[in-house]
Amino acid sequence: MSLKDRILKLKLLLMDVDGVLTDGRLYYTEEGERLKVFNVHDGLGIKLLQRAGISTGVISGRESEALKNRLLELGIEEIYMGRFQKDGVLEEIMSRKGLSAEEVGFIGDDLVDIPVLRKIGFPVAVKNAPDEVKRFAVYITLKEGGKGAVREVVELILRLRGDYKRLVGKYLG
Repeated sequence: MSLKDRILKLKLLLMDVDGVLTDGRLYYTEEGERLKVFNVHDGLGIKLLQRAGISTGVISGRESEALKNRLLELGIEEIYMGRFQKDGVLEEIMSRKGLSAEEVGFIGDDLVDIPVLRKIGFPVAVKNAPDEVKRFAVYITLKEGGKGAVREVVELILRLRGDYKRLVGKYLG
C-alpha cells in the first residue's frame, strides 16, 4: 500500500511524548520537579491536523502535570499517561472509537513503541529513533523528536490529503 493510500485512510494520529513531542531530555529542578520542553511548531501542526478532521492522542509511559496541561491546551482528545503497555491502550482506543488498525497512525521513537507500530496502518519513527524502531516505520522523519518532527508528519498528511492549502492559505496570503 502506498504512503498516500495509508494517509487517506487515517482518522486518528497517536503520538508518544518523550522523544517525539519533546527531545527526550528530562530536566529536574533542585526540588525534584520534572520539566518538559515542547516545540510550538508541533503544537500548531496538531491544531491544523484537528482542523482537517483527524483526531489526535498521546500514549506516554510518564505522567506529568505539565504534560497534561500542554495536551489539554492543544485539545488532544485521547490522553493516556503512565501507560507502558501501549498496544493495550491502542486496542482500547480502537474498540471504543470503532476504528480499524488501518485508520490509525502513531509516531514513536523507542523500543516500547514497536508493539503499536507493528499493528497500525501509518507507523512513523522520528529521525533519532533506534534502527530497530525505524524498521517498523513506513515513514521516518527528517527532523528529530522535539524539533519539529510532529509538524513534519502533519504537513505530510495534509499535503497528501489535499488539505494543506485550504488550512494554511490564510497565513500565506
